[in-house]
Amino acid sequence: MEFDYALLAKYLIGDLSREELEEVMKWRDLSADNETVFSEVLRLRLSWNAAKYADSERINMALEKINTRINRTKRFRIARSFLKYAAVILLLVSFSSVGWDYLKPETYVTIALGDSEGVKKVTLDDGSVVWLRGNSVLRIPQSFSAANRAVSLQGEAFFDIAKNAKSLFIVVTDYVKVEVYGTSFNINVNAENKSVETVLVRGSISLQNLNGKKILEMNPGERVAYSWDENTYFTDHVDVNVCATWRFNQLVFENTTLREIANQLSIKYNVNVNIESLKLAQRKFRCVINEDERLPDVLEQLCYLAPITYRIENSEIYISEKQTKKRMSMGN
Repeated sequence: MEFDYALLAKYLIGDLSREELEEVMKWRDLSADNETVFSEVLRLRLSWNAAKYADSERINMALEKINTRINRTKRFRIARSFLKYAAVILLLVSFSSVGWDYLKPETYVTIALGDSEGVKKVTLDDGSVVWLRGNSVLRIPQSFSAANRAVSLQGEAFFDIAKNAKSLFIVVTDYVKVEVYGTSFNINVNAENKSVETVLVRGSISLQNLNGKKILEMNPGERVAYSWDENTYFTDHVDVNVCATWRFNQLVFENTTLREIANQLSIKYNVNVNIESLKLAQRKFRCVINEDERLPDVLEQLCYLAPITYRIENSEIYISEKQTKKRMSMGN
């Protein structure tokens, strides 16, 4: 089936349906030449300087630059189709208030949390909600365009996205892009090892590389760990109710060793936790700890779950197995 180049003109002003956008993306992936042409169209669309092309001569000059990137054997056929639509559309868009909304320069708001800061809940202007974790950065436009809704993330965040069939939601990281179809999911960007871990709670998302090429589509309950250096990913299934509970200021331990729990408690309460034996340290627990709970309350909870006891000496915590009383017999 022959590609309709009028779709590229519609793409310039974000007037594509989801099906038409998928058709454009498929065409783009067919060849390196197509990807070059698409990149030129995308550059023109994103540039606020496109607003200066408010007369037909300048429009034709801009679009001719795009046309020169197209395979010479197709040039005249493409030029007729593409220029005919794009010139008219850009003229209309340039003189309209709607058009300026597409072409104006974006103003961004950056929300950055420090290491010691907790969770910050952010409501976007489209009704979507983002929970941003400490030591993370979220960059969002002051207002979304009608064409798409794109934000960038460093660190970790949980997204609950409002559905809008006419406007894709995209999360951009340094290593991967996430295309969202109205859903909720967790993203953790690890800059140290250049990887991204994504957990899909509900709905549908696709992971793409930075060139926009699809890596895979995710299903609810899946976790995908993507390595940028190796360009590989690992997929498994997880309990989504556990993976994203950090946004409720809770520490969730699922089949976790006492040693791992002790390490978390050491950081949270600034204490040193000593465990009596290796066997005890490897004992596994399942529990939820609220962020505002006091240390003695947490230790009492652990004692309830297993036959252990503890004592607190300043900033030192000692955990040991509870000794059971032995029955003694009296001789005659």
